[in-house]
Amino acid sequence: MKVAQYLIFSMFFPLALHASDRDSVLLRAEQYYQQSEFTKAIAEYQSLVESGAASADLFYNLGNACFKNHDIKSAILYYERAKRLSPNDEAIDFNLNLSRSLIFDKVEAVPELFLISWGKAIRDLKTVRAWSWWSIGSFIAMLTLGLLFLFVRRISVRRLAFGLSVICLLISIASFTFGYLQKTNIERTDEAIVFAPSVTIKSSPDDSGNNLFILHEGIKVRIENRIGDWYEVRIAAGNKGWMQKKDLVVI
Repeated sequence: MKVAQYLIFSMFFPLALHASDRDSVLLRAEQYYQQSEFTKAIAEYQSLVESGAASADLFYNLGNACFKNHDIKSAILYYERAKRLSPNDEAIDFNLNLSRSLIFDKVEAVPELFLISWGKAIRDLKTVRAWSWWSIGSFIAMLTLGLLFLFVRRISVRRLAFGLSVICLLISIASFTFGYLQKTNIERTDEAIVFAPSVTIKSSPDDSGNNLFILHEGIKVRIENRIGDWYEVRIAAGNKGWMQKKDLVVI
């Protein structure tokens, strides 16, 4: 009995200790933030990120600390990461838009097709976990209605059960699809924030390429190609060219 207790304790105590350590770091970070010691708060939050922690609240608080520390590019980076995990959070949207208004480059995005915007809006209505529960719940409901269809003899009930089971199947498939799209969006590595104060975008992946245009820190770009230490990037307005990997940070 004592051996079993020891094994259980040894398995779960490190997890509890790890959670306790994270809570302590969060508490210190919040205290530093309240005391306007933003550099120390950033260091505490970043230690959690480096340990593998990831949540909308963590990235949002880290973005706030960076913003207060006048590091706008880093604030945008962490607000963008927070937005992926909580796409409908108004506070994140407000602070992200405020930070974007303070950077040098002002770019108007090319309008998306209606169907793409509509699909993204539906995708972002729920988290990956919520979409998963919807998919599982609808599938279980479909199976239950299927059993009802098989074992009930009344024609009206069988027709109703069949119709509802088809609807539940469609909801399950749609929920799974949107959950998958949400997960893919969170894990994507094709978006980045420019961290260099200014960078000249080239026509080819080498220093001898023609100068196309200049980007400044804080602007968001989409990575379309990679060759060695060079990335081909596109800005929201549609312009694209090559820049070095060291000058940006992937969201």
